[in-house]
Amino acid sequence: MRRLLLLFALGWGAAPAQTVADPWPRAPVLTRLFVLASGRQDSERLIRTLDLTVAQVRELQRLAGSERAYAQAARPLGTAAARALNVKLAAMNAEKDRKVRRLLGRDYDRFRVWVRAWWQAQVRQAQRP
Repeated sequence: MRRLLLLFALGWGAAPAQTVADPWPRAPVLTRLFVLASGRQDSERLIRTLDLTVAQVRELQRLAGSERAYAQAARPLGTAAARALNVKLAAMNAEKDRKVRRLLGRDYDRFRVWVRAWWQAQVRQAQRP
């Protein structure tokens, strides 16, 4: 139950089935991997799988910090402010995707495949009683 609540807290409570299978770039994937302690082993696995450089890892960590800041800003908002933030979030997600695509180059597609598989495992784990 706690893990499921974490998924909701990270902005994925009412996602359609299609987006659950592919969270990128709308879900705070980088935050879960590079900020939360529970994602440390997973981020290490991603780093090894894609053979990321130190510079690439640092940039992903920096982007995770931005992602987290937006998520924290969303917590105590009224309806109008939430709508405005949603517009900013959409722009941030598009920019995050553009930066990661540029950062990873030809490994971007492998990153996406890895994230989808990882996310599906996270969702399955959260749904366990």
